Amino acid sequence: MKPVRVYFVCKSLKHLRIDFRKKKQSCLSLTLHGLSLIEMWCYPYICLEEFDKNAKVAIAEELIEYKNDFWPEYDENDEHLNWEAVDAGEYDITKETFEKSITLMDIVMRENDIYCEYNDGDLFGGHRIHASFDYEHNLLDAEI
Repeated sequence: MKPVRVYFVCKSLKHLRIDFRKKKQSCLSLTLHGLSLIEMWCYPYICLEEFDKNAKVAIAEELIEYKNDFWPEYDENDEHLNWEAVDAGEYDITKETFEKSITLMDIVMRENDIYCEYNDGDLFGGHRIHASFDYEHNLLDAEI
């Protein structure tokens, strides 16, 4: 998994940054400084890879139809384009391809949700994917 920037935001702190590239630093050490609210928020990062995997599945399910309908993998101006193949969905990408294409870039822990920003892997012309999750890790919203 690539390095991810993580920000924790709450009423008592402006911004607290954790860089997970430094393997010795952990969320647990933050609780030693009296930041008990952070302890609850750290849970997703105990298994960051699992959280990221499940998040990608949820985002793909939410955005796959939009991707295939409005960001096609074919050139509409191609005079040799087989429109029957287009209508049959032969140019559509799969959820699995979608999941593999996106990369987690940033996480912001907010009071009411977990905000994640993903690199789109050029699925949407280089735009970022913005997603938010509740603290049960359920997708609340995903958009470009």
